Amino acid sequence: MATASVAFKSREDHRKQLELEEARKAGLAPAEVDEDGKEINPHIPQYMSSAPWYLNAERPSLKHQRKWKSDPNYTKSWYDRGAKIFQADKYRKGACEDCGAMTHNAKSCMERPHQKGAKWTNMHIAPDEKIETFELDYDGKRDRWNGYDAATYACVIERYEARDEARKKYLKEQQLKKLEEKNKQNGEGEVSNEEDDEDLKVDEAKVDESKQMDFAKVEKRVRTTGGGSTGTVRNLCICEDTAKYLLNLDVDSA
Repeated sequence: MATASVAFKSREDHRKQLELEEARKAGLAPAEVDEDGKEINPHIPQYMSSAPWYLNAERPSLKHQRKWKSDPNYTKSWYDRGAKIFQADKYRKGACEDCGAMTHNAKSCMERPHQKGAKWTNMHIAPDEKIETFELDYDGKRDRWNGYDAATYACVIERYEARDEARKKYLKEQQLKKLEEKNKQNGEGEVSNEEDDEDLKVDEAKVDESKQMDFAKVEKRVRTTGGGSTGTVRNLCICEDTAKYLLNLDVDSA
């Protein structure tokens, strides 16, 4: 193992050093020991094991590869969201003029602006917020998910499910309105209640199929040569369309 010393070595000493390194790698010689009495892996490359010259390392060591900064008492905790500590009964000197809390001023107040603040009315005094200071390390300052509560994701799921239910209900109502208008236009006259129920019954599968048809239909604007009105044409075929190469399967045809 090459040491950090840069003293001059003769050719013979250099050859003995190489032989010793090969013997340590083969397990024939004991491994080199650092300042703390720990064995140094002989397979570590020299550019990693040799210390820089400005450290003035007299003995072989791997301290220059270890974390040399002493870590302070970093914390993994996060702010207590929405925590309150004390709520006063009347306005205190130096408190926020709008809500009456001592932990901030009127400029940084997050409460609804009042026509007359708590300084003049002595009413609706807001509680003081819980102020915490943490000393975070390099990773803690840049952690995007620090303080994230996974339980809050259930509210997101409920909101999306409620939106989907409202969307399905709206689609069914639209289908029912279309069927009623169609029956009125046809003028079929009086029909029985059972027939009405069958006509007005909308299956959820039909609603889903209509949504898929809308997605499969891709339209684009087409300009006329005269520069007048514009129209739309379907750009993509749907799954029910027969492919053109299947229209004529005659072997002798072109």
